[in-house]
Parts: sequence; structure tokens; C-alpha cells
Amino acid sequence: MRLSAAINSFKSSNLISWKTTGKLQQTLAGCIELSGKTRQSGKVSKVKIWPGFTGQGRYFEFHSNLIPASIDFIQTVEHLLSALEAKGIDNCRIQIQSLDSEDTEVERLFL
Repeated sequence: MRLSAAINSFKSSNLISWKTTGKLQQTLAGCIELSGKTRQSGKVSKVKIWPGFTGQGRYFEFHSNLIPASIDFIQTVEHLLSALEAKGIDNCRIQIQSLDSEDTEVERLFL
């Protein structure tokens, strides 16, 4: 009886989603960070991809705002999103930052 009470307590936790999706969700084992020239402008930027929690999905963090990784909100990041999809990464937080303090190119990614 004590084991079933512990399981029920665990299932009622807000940290875990028990909704059935039909497949197991995946995230990253740790943070990935890359810097380099952007494909379209040639300016230097940094991308960080952080592990996410079950059910959060892929999203961008920009100036403390969370933006869903959707074509409705974001432009020119389709290659990154395609790679995450191909690798089966369901949940992650993505940060993109220009390394040039005067560059506003990154801000144009977000509508």
C-alpha cells in the first residue's frame, strides 16, 4: 500500500506531465553552444540550445520573452528547427544573440 501511495503522490506532481502523446518525448543531455557567421548576413552570432521539460516544446527566449518555435512568429531559423526535428528533439529552449552590440539583425528574426 505504501508503494501505491508514493506512486500516486509522484503522479500528482506539477513537474511531470502524464498526458499520453503516443510517443516518448526527448530533449538534450546538456547545453549546446555555437558561435559563427550567420548564413544570410555574414555577421557573427551565438546560438545556445538548452534542454527543455516534457511538454514545453521547442521555443526561443529573446529579451526574457518566450516565443514558440513556429513560422507564425519566427523567420530564417528553419534550418535549425529542421535539424532539431530530424534528431527527434521535442523540447528545448533556444537563445540567439548577436555578438556585435550595434547589430539589430537578430531582432528581425522575431516578428
